[in-house]
Amino acid sequence: MNGRQERSEKSPGRSVSLTTVRWLLAPRWQWRTHRLRAAHGPTLAYEVAWCLIALADDADNLPYVRRRTRPVPSVPPGVMVDVWAQLDLAEQQRRRAWLTRHGRTPLHMLGVPEELIELAGLRVTEWALPPDVPSISLVVQQRPRPRKTD
Repeated sequence: MNGRQERSEKSPGRSVSLTTVRWLLAPRWQWRTHRLRAAHGPTLAYEVAWCLIALADDADNLPYVRRRTRPVPSVPPGVMVDVWAQLDLAEQQRRRAWLTRHGRTPLHMLGVPEELIELAGLRVTEWALPPDVPSISLVVQQRPRPRKTD
């Protein structure tokens, strides 16, 4: 690069969005964040989903995630469960289809323990299960077993 291009890239007038920087630096995390948000639904904010992906990738990312989170003083961190009866019919059907296909919620499939979510200072809303679905662990207490790669 020549000096002229370097100066223009470092000029204070130009700003690059955080999403663009993340896409350039970690496309795999960006792709997984997009998929998690699409699967989980509108209650999962982008920043929270990105932090969950970072924690699911490696628990050693906890200090980095803690620097990225912005805790709300009146709201304790952790996993909260929404109310099934308050969901609209389309969202109930979408969740039933997901549970029928996968057997677990997207957060449960991610494999991030609740303790790690709390330590990170994140507030996550987990799915309430339909009344007729047998109870499964909504919050993961341990990492899932590694898959066989034969």
